[in-house]
Amino acid sequence: MKRAGEAGGAARVRHLPPVRPEWQRSADVVVVGSGAAGISAALAAAGHGLRVLLISKQALDDGATPLAQGGLAAAIGPGDDAAQHEQDTLAAGAGLCEPAAVAELAARAPAEIARLARLGARLEAEPLHLEGGHRHPRIVHAGGDAAGAEVHRALLAALLASPVEILTGAVALDALTDARGAVGGLLAGLVQADGQTLRPGAVTAPAVVLATGGFGQAFATTTSPAGLTGDGLALAARAGAELRDVEFVQFHPTVLWQPAARGQCPLITEALRGAGAVLVDAAGRPVMAGLHPLGDLAPRDVVATAMRQRMDRGDGPADHLWLDATRLGRRLETEFPTVTARCRERGIDPVTQPIPVAPGAHYSCGGILADLDGRTSVPGLLAIGEAASTGVHGANRLASNSLTESLIAGRRAGALLAMKQPRPTGALSAPEPGLGARPADRAALASAMSRHAGVVRDRAGLEHLLDTLAQSGPGDGELTLPLVEATSLHAVSTLVTAAALARAESRGCHRWAGLPAVSDGQAEHTLLLVDHQTGVVSVGLVPAGTPDAVLTGVGGAA
Repeated sequence: MKRAGEAGGAARVRHLPPVRPEWQRSADVVVVGSGAAGISAALAAAGHGLRVLLISKQALDDGATPLAQGGLAAAIGPGDDAAQHEQDTLAAGAGLCEPAAVAELAARAPAEIARLARLGARLEAEPLHLEGGHRHPRIVHAGGDAAGAEVHRALLAALLASPVEILTGAVALDALTDARGAVGGLLAGLVQADGQTLRPGAVTAPAVVLATGGFGQAFATTTSPAGLTGDGLALAARAGAELRDVEFVQFHPTVLWQPAARGQCPLITEALRGAGAVLVDAAGRPVMAGLHPLGDLAPRDVVATAMRQRMDRGDGPADHLWLDATRLGRRLETEFPTVTARCRERGIDPVTQPIPVAPGAHYSCGGILADLDGRTSVPGLLAIGEAASTGVHGANRLASNSLTESLIAGRRAGALLAMKQPRPTGALSAPEPGLGARPADRAALASAMSRHAGVVRDRAGLEHLLDTLAQSGPGDGELTLPLVEATSLHAVSTLVTAAALARAESRGCHRWAGLPAVSDGQAEHTLLLVDHQTGVVSVGLVPAGTPDAVLTGVGGAA
């Protein structure tokens, strides 16, 4: 692998300040994250009699799962089947999906819907919704556009009734590993009453499951909640785990736009376009007319890129377009109550007014290299959900596949953990300490990420971005929550930028300015490794289908 170059030397992931544990816990499994993937893994592992500790940085319902509006993709409608769901997923993934993982997702999805129903989830399969990239209506929803909230409600009720120990207000810091690199626990910090100070501690466990979600907060505008700062990806990188395709960040085409809006912004569900809403420019002209056979329901990368190009034409605002759903009338209030409420809270009535929208960072398609059981290249470290690159999403996620994948991967990871787990040997240690990243630079770096690593990218912008990241000031060495999150965001920004520079093509949701929308060249994965002592980033490209590093997590090789 080549080292990722930047001004002044190699690209580096910064390390956290030294941690001196003030408390201790132990478990058979520690799960980091309280979304669909994390809760599913915790329930499955506890169901096999394991002592499970689930830690969550924020309240149990403050993650991304409750915000999911679309639903769960499953081929259960008339004229549909798993093979067609599989084909649509592979098409969206632009040559970088793992066919076996996609086949498993499509085949198991209906059973996951049934399992959720048995847990008490009030899901609605009549009628099935249609979303971008799907050739058939196959989106199971709840409450019109509140599927994630209902899924999380049912999973959380099961979690609270289970023997799983729960620790909220705890941020994962670094993995503890033995001399062979096998994970034997986790350093974590309990957030104190001031919301900033951390009380550090150590959890010993032969298996750590990262279900920490994505890193949307690395960008100026995102659908991700405030806590999604890439902590799991940064932790895995510092532990020496292999990462894959992190440059593929899906930008949702329709995020509610408002002047000077920053950070988390409301999502306008894709199902609204499935019901007949149309993207239009300042003159009311349809944006997607004649650009793709699926029109407004083309895959998200196609729509987001078309929107960016229309905004750049100069015949209207440079920062937003409109989604005209007025033809749906009062149906919006009953079928899309969440969207209607969010718009009206901001002075927009979607029943009578077009909704101002712009693309926003939404979903990380790459991540920690893992199989669908969660095994990574580091023994004892598992990754599931949005934090993982299992091969389901490839270069672009098909709408509403993420909740389905999280449920399947979480359940499979929990079952894997029931197997005899290899124990770490000897003393455990954390990565070499550093100063971290300066919290005061966070907003400026997020703006730079949106500008240079957003919907459309080019070499000059990415090289400038790496230089900006390198020159960002160090932290003061004090272990606080703002410093931990700033350090995580600096790490994922560096990784995304280094990987994007290595991919001089347009593929999936990575669009390279001036190149064709879809490359017809050999599909290649971007693989990244971070030296767990120095933080130096190495990047390489390997053809799709090439065996990656052996996944040697719990349960043996994949």
